[in-house]
Amino acid sequence: LLFSGNSLLDLLGWEFLDHFFMAQQYYAFILTVTVFAIAIRETLNYRNLIRNEYTDMALLNINWLWQCIFAIAPIILLWGAELLRIILGGTGQSDLTILAYLFIAIFNYFVSYKAFTQQTLFDGSGDTFNTLKDNAPTSHKVSTAIDPEICGKIKSKMETNEYYLDQDLTLHSFAKEIQISARTISSCINQNLGMNFNEWVNNHRVDKCLVIIEADTKNQLSIEGIGFDAGFKSRSAMYEAFKKKLGHSPGHFR
Repeated sequence: LLFSGNSLLDLLGWEFLDHFFMAQQYYAFILTVTVFAIAIRETLNYRNLIRNEYTDMALLNINWLWQCIFAIAPIILLWGAELLRIILGGTGQSDLTILAYLFIAIFNYFVSYKAFTQQTLFDGSGDTFNTLKDNAPTSHKVSTAIDPEICGKIKSKMETNEYYLDQDLTLHSFAKEIQISARTISSCINQNLGMNFNEWVNNHRVDKCLVIIEADTKNQLSIEGIGFDAGFKSRSAMYEAFKKKLGHSPGHFR
């Protein structure tokens, strides 16, 4: 082409290039939709995995990740609508393309802003994720019997020392405190109690809240203050734990 003076259009023809270009469009669109679906699935999997490590989901702070994922949604919808318009016989460039470019610009700005304001967001995240993955119980692994004496010790240590009052308590910080592996603690809780670390610790906090509520005969403490004293870091985590364990909000018991 370089030496003959002919263009790609002269050599291949407009019809072939048009079909080739559209084939690339369809391929890129399908690939984007696939990546979008995988991103949602993996984020959900990570959230479920992390529940066995953090006692307050607010500590995970993945709302920005959901925002990033769903910021792509309008781009995909507009892009898909434009391709559908072309398939149905539409010609030329429509306003859908312009809107798609606008949302792409907004998306790029959003990602750049998050990267600038949260530069240390992923520091150590890979190691943390791998550690959690190794310690998380999975259904396809063969269950190993845990010594009841060790499980009793774990339960006793939590209740005696009230580690659950620490709002930033995690599975690994608890394991370090009582000198028992995180894997063993996780297995004890899952096999003997049928719950994860998050639920187990928050159940202790709910019980502590009930004790404080009963002792506060003059109703001098606020519900938020009671939750704070019991180890809950956020109002939402407290209400969620109460609803899950007792079926009622903290105010019901007051």
